[in-house]
Amino acid sequence: MSAYYLSALWPGAGHLHVRQSKTGIAFAVSWLIHIVILALACTRGMLFGIQSGDPLHLLPSVLLWSALALLWVGALISLGRRMAKRGHSTRTYWSHAFSKFGRDKKGIVGISLVGVALILALYSPFLSPYDPTAMDLDNLLEGPTWTHPFGTDDYGQDILSRIVYGARIALGIGACATLINMLWGGFLGVIAGFYRGVVDSAVMRFLEVINSIPYLVLVIFVVGTFGSSPQMLVITLGLFGLYPARIIRSKVLSVREGEYVTAARALGAKNSYIIFRHIIPNSMAPLLVVTTMQIGINIIMIAGLSFLGFGVRPPTPSWGAMLQAAQQYTVSHPTLAIFPGLAIMLTVLGFNLLGDSLRDALDPSLSM
Repeated sequence: MSAYYLSALWPGAGHLHVRQSKTGIAFAVSWLIHIVILALACTRGMLFGIQSGDPLHLLPSVLLWSALALLWVGALISLGRRMAKRGHSTRTYWSHAFSKFGRDKKGIVGISLVGVALILALYSPFLSPYDPTAMDLDNLLEGPTWTHPFGTDDYGQDILSRIVYGARIALGIGACATLINMLWGGFLGVIAGFYRGVVDSAVMRFLEVINSIPYLVLVIFVVGTFGSSPQMLVITLGLFGLYPARIIRSKVLSVREGEYVTAARALGAKNSYIIFRHIIPNSMAPLLVVTTMQIGINIIMIAGLSFLGFGVRPPTPSWGAMLQAAQQYTVSHPTLAIFPGLAIMLTVLGFNLLGDSLRDALDPSLSM
């Protein structure tokens, strides 16, 4: 019982007590990070999401309190399951994949980079030292100092604050667009691979027509015609990023020939039951891998559109727009381009490493 008491006092401590070091460190570090963010919110008067009557600070506060509660409850539930499974050697596919992922160093690096970017996006008001749109005309193009660790731009705006808030645009639009990619592309891939024949031919011809148009040109045309609001960017990137459809189709083609699918058909199961009970669950592994990598692709697309002037409009902070504004100061003030460039590179690298590690962990043919 001492493990449960320790976990109740500090999530992860109970796991460390029973020598579940990796899970314990993950919970303990995550809890520590959120406690530090909570302390910052308290010192800045944002504990309950209220600062000068701005309701936009309410959501990060709700997310912070929810994350603390979920970490605390999740640690207790995880510990209970670990204790219940002690002495049992049976391992499921997903437990084996999780264990395999935990031994992959590039996966740990990837999920750490993604976690940092996610924390910046979710808790921007608490972590940003300044208002990202506030101008300081007395400190234009200032280099890195203690007051402004990343310096200021040509409007006197704090670069660190703009990078922190820029994570909201990159991950928010990137994740929402990827969700549409997965739902829309996954739907096309499932029906094409399952029904085959005329349906498969129609879907594949549709994908060939879409893919014959350069992706960036197509997105620029749509955004330039209908506007570049965050909602339009999400819809455009979501509907035309159909790369996942072919991958899901190829997986469904192999899954539908499985013996359990044949047995379900012999028992008179309907196609809808087979799709949702057998086809989709057994096609989840490649879908998860594609999802993580697709987020990185969408982040690059968002940055590229902003760099070309088709992204979100100023003064909203955007990493791509920061790079575009830094062009004329590349030689005299290189930090204006270095820091947002690093933010894009590290975030995309994190998603790529995470996707690569998930592919290795979820592929049963690759044993470690």
